[in-house]
Amino acid sequence: MKTTRFVKVLLLSSALLMMAAPTYAASSQKVSNTVSATFTVKPVTPSFVLKWVGDDELLDTLSPQTVNSGDSRNVTVRAITSQVYTNVELKFTITRTDGTTMQNGDVELAEYVEGSLGNAETGSVNGIGDLVIFSDFYPSISTPGQDFKYNLKFNTAGEYVIKVVAIKVPS
Repeated sequence: MKTTRFVKVLLLSSALLMMAAPTYAASSQKVSNTVSATFTVKPVTPSFVLKWVGDDELLDTLSPQTVNSGDSRNVTVRAITSQVYTNVELKFTITRTDGTTMQNGDVELAEYVEGSLGNAETGSVNGIGDLVIFSDFYPSISTPGQDFKYNLKFNTAGEYVIKVVAIKVPS
């Protein structure tokens, strides 16, 4: 029986593969079907954002407060942070909407500490007629953030705009 050249090559290559298979299997080279991937992760930029807490919403600005003498308003400020911040205090700047100069004692700020109202701060008037009151010093504000509750007592009737910023105090 005569075999073609193609069949001879096919039989020979099959025989070589059969002989090499046990040698390859015994060579301790592992065959793997896993896939490797490399990812580049951009670091998160540190952030510290203050928001006023409204009725079921966070506000960038607090609406102007129209009050009579002796009125009080409870406000909550939320610090939203991406990392732990240390040595922070909040700076409240209070102005009248009619542009008249504020006076020391027009507004008092007291913080709620463990449900009780702390000592009131009256602040001082800056060079442009705004009343500036600093909160208590906070040694640490952790992530994802913290709520600060205050009571504002208005000793003079009027319409007031209240702004707040966080300040890092040098240690």
